[in-house]
Amino acid sequence: MESIILRRFLLLSIFLISFFCTELSARMCDSLYHTTIIIECLPMNTPYDASLYIASSSRGWFPDMNENKFVRREDGSYSLSIDHNQPYFEYKITRGSWRAVEGRTNGRARPNRIYSAKQDHNEIKLSVSSWEDLSKGSYNAYVYLLYLAVLQAILLIVAINTIRNKNKYANGVLSVLLFLIALALVGRASTYDRDVFNWAPKMLLIPEIILFTYAPVFYLYIHYLLRLPLKWKKYWWIHFIPAVIHVLLYLPYLQMNDQTFIYRVLDKELFMVFASSGAVALFFNIGYWLLCFRVVESGKQKEQQNENYQKYIRFLKVVLSIKAIYLSLWIFLSGVFFVGFLIDMDMLWVTETCIDILWVLFSLITVCLAYYAMKQPELFTRPLKKTEQKKYKDSVLPNDEFEKIKERLYDLIDNKKIYQNPDLTLPQLSHQIPTTVHALSRVINEGFDQTFSQFINERRVKEFIQIVSSEKEYDSFLSLAFRVGFNSKTTFNRSFKKYTGTTPRLYFTKG
Repeated sequence: MESIILRRFLLLSIFLISFFCTELSARMCDSLYHTTIIIECLPMNTPYDASLYIASSSRGWFPDMNENKFVRREDGSYSLSIDHNQPYFEYKITRGSWRAVEGRTNGRARPNRIYSAKQDHNEIKLSVSSWEDLSKGSYNAYVYLLYLAVLQAILLIVAINTIRNKNKYANGVLSVLLFLIALALVGRASTYDRDVFNWAPKMLLIPEIILFTYAPVFYLYIHYLLRLPLKWKKYWWIHFIPAVIHVLLYLPYLQMNDQTFIYRVLDKELFMVFASSGAVALFFNIGYWLLCFRVVESGKQKEQQNENYQKYIRFLKVVLSIKAIYLSLWIFLSGVFFVGFLIDMDMLWVTETCIDILWVLFSLITVCLAYYAMKQPELFTRPLKKTEQKKYKDSVLPNDEFEKIKERLYDLIDNKKIYQNPDLTLPQLSHQIPTTVHALSRVINEGFDQTFSQFINERRVKEFIQIVSSEKEYDSFLSLAFRVGFNSKTTFNRSFKKYTGTTPRLYFTKG
């Protein structure tokens, strides 16, 4: 009997001890770390009666929970003590909503604060630099620049599709390209508005659309502009398969609840998604840049005798140069991010600055297109068909008007030396006479038996020979050629040989 009682007593003791140890262990785990957060300094524009909260990864990123509310102390600082069972968490300070979250000194969104407990009891002292909803920020000029580029893109779309004798197919593809650029710039600029981001946070994904669409559209535009045969013409859509895959990968985020999406962005869960797609897009765009460069070079060789064609080539080379600078900065940005990741160093300021510069360079494409639209509108028109040329040839130009245009042309050439302008075009010259483009073209064709390009380049060659023959000072033949109005060595050599029958070197050696 005694043994039975003793056995029951031992079992009860073991049970009580086990229960006690389990409870003690649970309590110890629940309060493994105790941290006190003290906010010592707030922005001057902080409302006096503001309530401050902590939103953290350890507590579900809620910006207004009562248990996360700071207590104001007598010295004006704010204090909050929290217990947590993980040594590491991320957090931000809010005034009760994500709209009223802390920002950086410049007013832009700040990354999550990171805390790592060193011991059981810890104390953090911090300052809040700004509130996003109460800060105007310092990037207004940058945002305005992006919106200005958007407006310019829209005006260009209207202009190139309403001009007379437009290049229908090339301008159509260019319009699609400008629309994509405008859409991406709107998405980029709009995310800087906190109200817009909170209202439609998924607009953050809009700029991503350009990563896999710009390069193939520009590649198609080059073929239409230079009138080059397109390989796999019936299967042009193959170029856009990466863009379709990219959109499909983003579909889960597009279907996500807005608030959940915001939390994912704040918790940096989407950062690696953006970084990965950006890395793949970098190699994709470098590959297409090389393809475009090769196409432009092949087009240059094919139509070497065509002056307008050379203008197309120069125009495309300028756009490719901007794109090359853009890609170089993109490569540098990727390197900075990779180095920062390896050494665990905060490179936020450098990467954000580089990204801003990238978008400024991207917006310069519209500026470049606008410049050429004003200076060389023939880039966006198609060559006249033979039937149209015949109709123009049969039109009547009175003799007195013919002689008046010719006399004015002599004055501009001999006295004002207008041919020294390397960007001179037929529409510009007709504007200065003034007369219509067709009338001036007819005077040059019938009065001098030359095309506009032949007429202007012959005057440049004559002045070049005159300067060299009179032994005036000059650095080299090429520098002198640029001085008289040529804008490329190829055009100069071709024009000189056509006028004299030999090269500049041989011409002056024999002389």
